[in-house]
This record gives sequence, structure tokens and C-alpha cells, in this order.
Amino acid sequence: MSATLVRSRRTAARGFWGIAGVVVFGLATVAAAIMFAQAPHVDSAVLIVIVAPFLVMAVVLAWDGVGQGIARLEGDHYRLLAGPPRPYRDVLAIGKGLVDGREVPVVALRDSGAFPVVADTYIGFADADADTLLDALRARVNAPGFAGIELGASYWAEVEAEADRAVAVVRSSCGREPLSRDRVEFGFPGLVSAVRLDYGLNDAGERVELLVRQSTDLALTAHGRRWLRQNRKRSADPATQVGWLFGEHTAEIMPTKGAGFDRLVVRGEGGPRKLMFNAEEPDRF
Repeated sequence: MSATLVRSRRTAARGFWGIAGVVVFGLATVAAAIMFAQAPHVDSAVLIVIVAPFLVMAVVLAWDGVGQGIARLEGDHYRLLAGPPRPYRDVLAIGKGLVDGREVPVVALRDSGAFPVVADTYIGFADADADTLLDALRARVNAPGFAGIELGASYWAEVEAEADRAVAVVRSSCGREPLSRDRVEFGFPGLVSAVRLDYGLNDAGERVELLVRQSTDLALTAHGRRWLRQNRKRSADPATQVGWLFGEHTAEIMPTKGAGFDRLVVRGEGGPRKLMFNAEEPDRF
């Protein structure tokens, strides 16, 4: 099968504005250089130092903007114009996901790292353009799905050790024990990759869980949806917050305004403390 180029319909517009930015900052840089050559002065030198980085940034953004919207499908691999080649043999599943509130193509690939799956998202083919790329890939790839992936004993040993640690932290902080502990799908449909520690329902009827892989996620099922606590570098250990969700609190949904996830804000009664959760938005394969 011959090589195929797939283009997003927004590529031309991104290219136009990218080139416009390069031209504007390019002319400004040339003008500043001419001024400096005609009359070397600190002011003209400073102007070059200020304008030149903007020209570099404009070139990078123009290349990235165009490159995100053009994919080349070869005989044994595919790649974005500005991305690395991806062999078809590594493709596990093809589908859609949400990124900043936009529906984008998602390709799950076999990986040799600690977790055997990575997911590439293609924001340059968002919304109405998503099927353009997905249909082209499906014509060349027979994706086997996730069910056949073997995570291996070393992976599960690491996960079970992290689950043991989380159970001990919860026991120490609030005296609670999980009602059940089982291995479940998490992240990718059909791929059992996490240990779920179910701590049951609180007085508000919300289910509190810890989902454990190499790290631990705090999950709260409220208002008919499951929400995952936002984890940042300085976030507290999720296991220390299980007991807090069994105390008096309010849970308020903050719908997205077109970008990002819906959020749930949980506030403790009588204090300023709050936890932020993102709506669980699994990719659709």
C-alpha cells in the first residue's frame, strides 16, 4: 500500500497564521538588525535581543501548528509531520478521548516502560477532523485491543506493595479497612491494571475508593459519576484523605466552560479545606 497523507481541515488556517507570525517577527528582526548595522547603539542591540526570540518562537509555533495537522501513513508505520514514527505492530487500540474539552483521536501503543501502554493524543485532528485520521489508521491497522496484554509478576508485585502501603496509611489515619480489594480495569477498557480498595459509602451515599497502580488515586463517586482527585507534585498522600471524605462535607460540581474536565469541589464543613476532583473521562476505544 502506498504512502498516504492525511490533513486536518484546520491545517491551512494554522499555516496561514503561523507564516504571518514568522513574517511579522522576521521583518521586525531584520529592521532591528539594519538599525544596528547603520548606527550601532545599545538601544538597537537591545531591540534585536528582544525581537529575535519572538521570531524563533513564531517559527517553532508555526511548525508545530502545521505538523500537528498532517499525518503520513507509510507501509509499516505512521507519523505526524513533526512527530516520531509509530510502527503499526505496536498499535493496540484506536479511538477517541477528551483533551481540554475537545474530542481527539487517541492511539494506544505497546510500550517497554514500567507500564506497558502509552496513549498518543492528536490535538491537531480534534472534533470534526478526528474521524479523518481514525478512518485512515483503521484501513491499515488491525488493532488487537488491550485484553491480551500480560502485565507480569513484577508489575503486580509493585502494585500490591503500593496497595499494602495505602491500606496501612488509611488504617493509621482513620482506622478504616477496605470492604473489598480486587484487581480492576482502569484507564484502558479490557486492561486489568489496578488494585481497587473499596471503602464503601459515606453518610452522603458517596462511594470512596483508592485506585492503585504504581501510584495511588483517590476516587469519589458522587452525583452519578466517578471523580478522581487532582494529583500534583505537592499533593498530600491520597490515602490520608480517605477518612476526611467520611466526615461532614459538601460536594459541588463545577462544569467545564469549554476546556478541560468537569470538576468536583469537596469542602469540609466549618473550615476552608477543600479537595479538587476531575471527572473521570476514559478514552473511548
